[in-house]
Amino acid sequence: MDCKLIACDLDGTLLCDDSSVSDENLQAIHKIKDNNIEFVINTGRTLYEIPDKLLQCPDIRYIIYSDGSAAYDKALDEIIFSHYIDTDTAQKLLHLLNRYDTMVEFYENGHPVTDLKKLNPQAYDYYNIDENYRPVIDETRTGVDDLAQYIRENSKIELLNIFFKKMKEREECAEILEKDFDVYFTTSMDNNIEIMAKGVSKGDALEKLCDYLKIEKEKVIAVGDSRNDFTMFDFAGTSLSAGNAADAVKEYTCAQLCSNNQHIVKYIYENIL
Repeated sequence: MDCKLIACDLDGTLLCDDSSVSDENLQAIHKIKDNNIEFVINTGRTLYEIPDKLLQCPDIRYIIYSDGSAAYDKALDEIIFSHYIDTDTAQKLLHLLNRYDTMVEFYENGHPVTDLKKLNPQAYDYYNIDENYRPVIDETRTGVDDLAQYIRENSKIELLNIFFKKMKEREECAEILEKDFDVYFTTSMDNNIEIMAKGVSKGDALEKLCDYLKIEKEKVIAVGDSRNDFTMFDFAGTSLSAGNAADAVKEYTCAQLCSNNQHIVKYIYENIL
């Protein structure tokens, strides 16, 4: 296969269920880089949430984060491009979300921020947050007393991540976002919505990065496990889904791989490349 770039999701794909990075995957990333193929992280996480093993890995130079809101060049230590939600839209979104029973998170300038009162195990239980994701929240979230004030004082809002208590309210909110807001939204979990500025998605960001690197889409492989990966599947010449992905995701891609707990990058190197 003539491949020049692999764009890989993190949670449920490159990372194991406990959010760790296997040595087997790191070794495979090294071999991929030795074959002059860029290995790019393309994640819904903020930059601050990415495991240190990946941030420090010399074989990974480019990171797309917050569902495509920004791309980072580690070698130059600079943001290649970014697209933020404007303050007025963010305020209107928070006003809408306050009508529902939610836990709202703002990803701002690479860092996740949420309501201080909801940073506790009781709230995680109440909003049915995945057990494997709770340690990530505890390690990375900054709690604030007033989200509305936070919005007014910060201008680099990349993404809103919202956990819903009631799925009916989630469906209603999605309908209003589609009808009344000029934004893009998607989901990566059974009970969340992720909202970005219009024109922002993993696929849009991957296309921008490939233009920047002068890499043709036919030579790109995209790997993921969730609906928020659909746009990068659409862009890439080859789309691959993790074996643990939902059936709807598997049906969307060219082929299926092993599960995220079975060293998925090693599998790609040995069986696809």
